[in-house]
Amino acid sequence: MKQTVTLNINDITVLQLLRNLAAMKLVEFTSEVPSQDALITAHLNEVYKEVDSSLDSDLIRVQAEILGSDDW
Repeated sequence: MKQTVTLNINDITVLQLLRNLAAMKLVEFTSEVPSQDALITAHLNEVYKEVDSSLDSDLIRVQAEILGSDDW
């Protein structure tokens, strides 16, 4: 049998509980982000140990010619 629960959204207690839940989830999310960033950085560092990531000298020269020497 299905039960339906109706909450009065104007009830300050319900609103406070929802705010607290949202705040807890935000703290949980932000605490996980740095560890994810560290994992991604570590992985990229491993990849670029084996792969040359320097720009091609001809590409650098052509870009410099296109940009010219205008003041920015």
